[in-house]
Amino acid sequence: MLPGAESEKRSENVQPLRDLFHVSHFSRFYRHYIPASILIGATCGLFMVALQLLIDSTTILFSGLPIFIAPLIGGAFSGILIKLGRTEIQGSGISKAIELTHKPSKLRKGTIFTKLVATSVSIGSGNPVGREGPAVLIGAGIGNTIGRKLGFEDDANLRVFLMMGSAAATAGIYKAPLGGALFATEAPYRRDARLGYFVPTVIAALTSFTVFSGLYQLITNNGANPLFTFTAALEISLMDIPLLVFFGIIAGLVSILFAVSLMATRNFFTIKFPDWADPLVGSLLACVVIFVISLLVDPSLSIAGMGYEVINTLATHPEPILVIILLLFGKLFASSFVVAGKVSGGVLASSLFVGAMLGSLFGEIFFPHNIPAFIVLGMGAVLAANTNTPVATTVMMLEMSHSFDLIIPLILCITVSYLVSVGTSLYEGQKISRDDEEPGFFRPTNVLVPGKQIFDKAEDETVSDDDDEDINVL
Repeated sequence: MLPGAESEKRSENVQPLRDLFHVSHFSRFYRHYIPASILIGATCGLFMVALQLLIDSTTILFSGLPIFIAPLIGGAFSGILIKLGRTEIQGSGISKAIELTHKPSKLRKGTIFTKLVATSVSIGSGNPVGREGPAVLIGAGIGNTIGRKLGFEDDANLRVFLMMGSAAATAGIYKAPLGGALFATEAPYRRDARLGYFVPTVIAALTSFTVFSGLYQLITNNGANPLFTFTAALEISLMDIPLLVFFGIIAGLVSILFAVSLMATRNFFTIKFPDWADPLVGSLLACVVIFVISLLVDPSLSIAGMGYEVINTLATHPEPILVIILLLFGKLFASSFVVAGKVSGGVLASSLFVGAMLGSLFGEIFFPHNIPAFIVLGMGAVLAANTNTPVATTVMMLEMSHSFDLIIPLILCITVSYLVSVGTSLYEGQKISRDDEEPGFFRPTNVLVPGKQIFDKAEDETVSDDDDEDINVL
């Protein structure tokens, strides 16, 4: 071969360094979704601060009433709003947020504010519900509103904004940015996830977490602390694995009981009572359960409200097994009554409480020297099975407890409980998978609104279907 021909052949095999970079794809991504995710995250962070401050204020307001009477006021408030036509405040809110993700639509004007106020009154009055479900709906509403304000009216683009809002709200209120982003991608499905927009969702989540932690810390001096204040670690051996598998099985069965109890109660209320009366009946039944439990256990170990203080207490001051059993089933049924009764509030906090009691019970029987670790394992196992979010729950539990040494046993327990739960869910809106979704169900990140110029005046380029598929992994 001639020297010139050999040199030409070698040059053909040299890859230009510029081929390592996909500047056009990433420039669109930076210009279109990064500013939107930061805007949504900051807005959600502010709303989560407002939600928490309202909860704090209403809790003080109702603190002078007996704990088995005050929830009736919260239930009555939800009933009045429903009677006035504000049906969007009913129940958790995550199911509605999931439905919006599958089929985006305009929320009724004022939904974000009515859900925020109704939830604050429900939790502050002592109803055994949580703030996380309503927070997700508020976040989805913020993402939906901002997306439309920016000119995105098609469903494919709005789904991205809804997901960013849900992630941001979850990250702020849970103080779990990575888990919040993953939760938004997993929650719409029972056996699937939508990870293509992880980058914008995690940026929205981090922004919300930063705003919430910084501002709430400035106001209350308690913004950056983890949700659970105890420390937990567990060194496992091969001999412990069968016990962990057994624990995961029990957690999966408890999650099924929770789901069946909630849905059966909801069906009963739907048949027997008008919508506006459901919150009153649900709160009344919950008050009965709260009253009975208060007669049998120390009043400081109440099943009213979210219950995080009780979890922190039991991690450091174990109680007798009978007390733990009463708290577990008391919370499970009281929460079922209230959420099935359409009182504004979520079930994630109740799932964590039930899981913590189950972990405390298991720990006292088999690992009395390490109860805090099993409280964390129980919370993760029950929550993952109840919500069908095993990956997000694993990360959220590590972020909320700062117990990173538990990652291996936590994954094991969550995996087993998730499989045992066989797809039961507390959320009606969850689809099984993405198999029925057409191509383009979520808009690729390099597509602008037709005829619109968002964030800058640069014109978007036309890309092929293959390019769309590649960029979607962002």
